[in-house]
Parts: sequence; structure tokens; C-alpha cells
Amino acid sequence: MLKFFTYTDLSGKRHLRSYAIVAIVLFVLLLLLAGGAALWRIGEFSPTDIAETPVFAPLTETAIPEVMPSNTPEACPSDPADWALLDMPLSKNYKSLSPTCIYTELERTVAWVLAINEGYSRAEAIEKLGFSSMPMTMQTGTLTILTDNKGPVSVQMLISPQVPDLAQWAIDKSGNPATKMALRGCFRTSTFTGNERQDWGDGYEVICVVSKDTEAVYGLMQLGEHVFTGGDGQVSASRTFLLFGYKEKSWTWLGWCEDAGRVSYEEIGLTAELASADREMKSSIFGLSHWDSEWLEESYGMAMKALPNDWQDATDTAKRDAILNEINAYLE
Repeated sequence: MLKFFTYTDLSGKRHLRSYAIVAIVLFVLLLLLAGGAALWRIGEFSPTDIAETPVFAPLTETAIPEVMPSNTPEACPSDPADWALLDMPLSKNYKSLSPTCIYTELERTVAWVLAINEGYSRAEAIEKLGFSSMPMTMQTGTLTILTDNKGPVSVQMLISPQVPDLAQWAIDKSGNPATKMALRGCFRTSTFTGNERQDWGDGYEVICVVSKDTEAVYGLMQLGEHVFTGGDGQVSASRTFLLFGYKEKSWTWLGWCEDAGRVSYEEIGLTAELASADREMKSSIFGLSHWDSEWLEESYGMAMKALPNDWQDATDTAKRDAILNEINAYLE
């Protein structure tokens, strides 16, 4: 095979044959041509000359702000038509109110009644609790109501004196506040006969009944320079059923019924212990706090006002009559 590509000269050295040299030269030329062609193709298709494929981003929706209605619902409904009156155990006519936030404004009026039994004048209690006027009715008369099991019935009402500067205390033998209150239930002041609605609440759409328990040893009155202390050192315990009416987004103290609106514990078989247990039960049914002097101070910062100096000796009936005369003169 080697002799096919080479030959030996006279001196014994081997040399490529001429056709082998030509073949090698041609092979090298072919390699050069192939390499040049490859380089040309690489240069011809440089990445910088490749047209980019356009990329289309997906269309995004234009955010359109949502227009909220301007008449957003109240956090706590003030229209009694939006209230639910729920049945209560052992009661035919008295209901609980829902939602419970409705009681907030009722409690403020209850606080006013408690305050005027703890030495705050009517005017002071108005200012402390943020009322614009006295949250009580200014006239006596008849009112149509529901009792716990009967009604509607018409009753004669009594009210507390409205004299702005009159201050009163109901205290126990230790000189502490002796008034405690509890919600009994509420009712709408309308009934239906067939499809006809009859309204009989004198403009008050809902009325609530609140018991006021007074276990007092002494009762004090102060008006101007006159001070009078009543009581003989013995506990006089009574329960008064107060009525509160809702009208024009506010609660008003309407007073109490003249007939059986105020009764002694003895008349209805109550003791201080039974009355306390009853208030506890009622508060738990409605999910409310105990309405007493501690609640008044914790909720509204109103501790009982200091008793007048020498109040124990203020037993002059002439002072009492002077106070009553001023009250009567104010009402005329």
C-alpha cells in the first residue's frame, strides 16, 4: 500500500508520487472552501440581523371605580320599623329589642333618671349626659299602654317635678345610693284589626317598661338654700314601673302609672334579696348591665353628689313646705 503513494530513489529515500501530491493539494483546497462557506453562513445569519418576533402583552381591563350608594345603612337603625321585637319567656306583651345597640340611647335616659336620684339637679344631669333638654315629658295626662298580659289600656300618668335646679337623693343607712333599675320589656304602640293598623301611642312608636327599686332609709330634697331630709331611719322599699317612649330618634321618660305604678315590696311579696335576684335575671335576659350607681359612675363618670352639710338635721317641715311651694309655683 505504501508503494502505491511513494517510491524509493537511488539513494534509498522515499518520496511521494506526483499524483499523491496533487490529491493532497486538492483535499486541502476542499477543506478551505468548506471552512469559508461555513464562516459565510455564520456571518450571513448573525443574531443581530434576525427580525424579532413581536410579543403582544395580554390586554388588561381598565379598573373602573365602583360608585357606592350615598344612602348607606345606619350602623344602628333609628327607625323602629327596622327593629325586631322578640318574644320573651313568661310574657305575653313585653318583648326584647333587636339589635341590642338600640338600648344605648335608652340607657342614656335611664342614666339621667338615676342621676337625679343621686343629687344631680335636672340641669346638671342634662349637661353631664349631653342632652339638649330635659329627657322627660312635661305634662301629666293619660297614656295608652300594654301591661305584661293585657291591653291596650288607658292609664293616668304621674311625673317627677321638672324644676331645673331641684336636687334629690335617695340613700340607704350608710349614705350610699339606694336606687337600682332594670328593663322589664318593650312593646309597639299599634295593633291590627284585620288589615287595618291602629296607632294609640300618642306619637311614641315603641314604649319600654323599666322597674325602679328604691331601698331607701332617707330621702333628701334641696332647692336653693332650702334642704329637707325625710325618713325615720327605717328602710322604705318600693318598686316603681317607669315608662320610656321612643319618638323622633330619642327616648323620653314618660313617668309612671298612678294606679299600681308604685308599690311597696311588702305589697308584692318582695324582699331585698328577691328584688336583687329579679333584676339579675332581667339584666341577663336582655344582655344589659345592672343599672345602678356603680354602672352610672363607670359608664358616665357620674358618682353620687356629696350630701349637703348637716343633712341629718335638716328635718324642719317649714323647709319642706318652702321647697314644695317653689315646685308648685314652677308648674303654674
